[in-house]
Amino acid sequence: MNLTSSHKTLRLLTWFTLAVTVILTTGLGGAVTSAEVGMAYPTWPNINGWSLFNFFYQDIAEQFGIGASLEHTHRQAGTLLGLLSIALVALSWRRPHTRRLALWNLGLVIIQGGLGAFRVLDNAQIIGILHALGAQAVVVCLVAVLKSCQPTPSLVRLNAAPRIHLWSLIGIALLFVNLLAAASLRHKSGAFSGHLLLALLASGVLLFSIRLILLQEKSPKVLRADAKRLLVTLGLQLGLGIGTWAFILGPLALEFNSEQTRFLVQNFLATAHLVVGMIVMAMASAVFLESKRSTQWTG
Repeated sequence: MNLTSSHKTLRLLTWFTLAVTVILTTGLGGAVTSAEVGMAYPTWPNINGWSLFNFFYQDIAEQFGIGASLEHTHRQAGTLLGLLSIALVALSWRRPHTRRLALWNLGLVIIQGGLGAFRVLDNAQIIGILHALGAQAVVVCLVAVLKSCQPTPSLVRLNAAPRIHLWSLIGIALLFVNLLAAASLRHKSGAFSGHLLLALLASGVLLFSIRLILLQEKSPKVLRADAKRLLVTLGLQLGLGIGTWAFILGPLALEFNSEQTRFLVQNFLATAHLVVGMIVMAMASAVFLESKRSTQWTG
């Protein structure tokens, strides 16, 4: 079945919203946390009286510091995400299932904005950690929106379907727990050992799910493609994790004599690790949802 023009537009808008969530909102948020400038200015949503829609970043940096400019850009990205989420609801209004998912996404984005506000106004780290987890929930919801506006696939009967559903779901749950550990570590209140253990567990479970899919000759093409993309993303995340550890906690922590260069490298690696982690969550969600969409349980 071919996608209609409105469905194609909805898919493109969902892809764009997902990209904004992962690259801009989360990427900038990760950079803010890594640079420890989340409290660059203690007001919300304005900047000590300056408008949220002020795009003179140089002026903001000169008056309040580069951290304030970075935090301000993160808030603007969050505002863009909110506007895109409203557009998703409007565009999906005539598709009941997609509309429900889009409304859930909008609700999560609103909650995210509230958590961001309380994080600043109360200067509470626990709210910052919840704010980081909320971004993952938005990603999962957006992937669900994306899957719901794809053509309905032909159903395939797979003996391994129950195990694929179960293990991919367990993998997603472990990712959320691991992201809680990672967020705690980034906010200086967690242990690296816990994050490492959970990362290995989550990766092992997801790799097992991928193996189940790829070993099934009748696995749908879209499901196999999602599984392969998840495999590649997991490999990239592993490499970034090793690099981040090496330059922040490991033998390369003092590799650069310049403190500024060391800070930039560490910030870049930590933020890239976070962003790719979001993509892993998106890919794992795609595998789970596609397995539910395109397979039937035997029995």
